[in-house]
Amino acid sequence: MQPEIVEEVNKRLDGIDIDGILDTGYILELIGDNTYSPFTTIGYTERPDAVVGKLLEGRVAILCDNSPVALTLPFLFIEYFSVSQDYYSHFLYASFNRLLSWIGFFLTTSIPAIYTAIITFHQEMLPTPLILSVSAARQGVPLPSIAEMILILFVFEVLREASVRIPAVIGQTISIVGALIIGQAAVEARLISAPIIIVAAASGITGFLVPKMEQAVILVRFMFLLASAFMGLYGYIFLCIILYIHLTSMRSFGIPYMLFGSSLLSQDQKDIVFRAPWNKMIKRPRILASKNTNRQNS
Repeated sequence: MQPEIVEEVNKRLDGIDIDGILDTGYILELIGDNTYSPFTTIGYTERPDAVVGKLLEGRVAILCDNSPVALTLPFLFIEYFSVSQDYYSHFLYASFNRLLSWIGFFLTTSIPAIYTAIITFHQEMLPTPLILSVSAARQGVPLPSIAEMILILFVFEVLREASVRIPAVIGQTISIVGALIIGQAAVEARLISAPIIIVAAASGITGFLVPKMEQAVILVRFMFLLASAFMGLYGYIFLCIILYIHLTSMRSFGIPYMLFGSSLLSQDQKDIVFRAPWNKMIKRPRILASKNTNRQNS
C-alpha cells in the first residue's frame, strides 16, 4: 500500500473529536471525502475474506471495537459492482454476473426517467401499436405520467423501508404482498396505469443487482426522473453528463474515484466489467500497491 494513504488515514482519524463512537458508521461519515455526495468513498463489509482481499490489493482496513463491520479504503466506483463470490466462481460466470450488475445499475436508475420522457415528450419514438396500447391503458387515469411515477415509486420505497423495520421473518412477505395488492387495487381503481406498475417494478427489481449502491440509486433515480419530467430525454442526458463529471471529480483518499474506468493499462482492465482468469491477473493495482505490484509469478 502507499504510505501516503496510511498517513492520510491516520491524520483524519486523529482529527476526530467526538464524545463517543459506537460503530464504524460514525467513522465512515467523519473521515470520508465528498460528504454531500450520494456515493460513498469508503467501503464497508462484515466478511473477513473481503477485508483480506482488499488488504492484498493495497487498501487500508479500519476496525472498531464491538462492531462487526470493517471499513476499507480507498473505495472506488467499480467496487459497487463486484462481490466476493466473483472470485470464488468460474470467471465466465462471475463476468456474466458482473455484467448484469452494470446493466442493473443503468436500468434501475433510468427506466422510470426514460419512460416518463418518452410518454410525455417523445411519443414519436415508440412504434404505433405500442403507443396505442399505452394510451389505452391510461384512459381514465386522472394523474399525469410524472405524478403517477413519483407516487408509485414513493409507495414502493415505503414498503421497502417498512419491510426493513419489521421482523425479518415476515418483512419480505409483507413487502411483496403489499406491492401486489396496492398495485392491483390502484390499477383497478384507475388511479394509475398498468405500464407504470411494470416500469416501477422493473426499476425496483433491477436495483437488487447492485445492493451496495442501494442508497445512492434511490437519489439518482428520482433526480433522473425529475430532469426527464421537465426536459424530456434532453434533461436525462444532461443529468447523465453532470453525474459523470461529478464521479470523475471525486477522490477517495487521494485516489481518483473512477480510476480503473479511465485506465488504459491492460492489467487494470482485467477486473472491471469482466473478470479475467486468475492466471491472467498477475499484477495488483499499480496506484494502490506501488511497493509490490506482483500478485503472482507469471
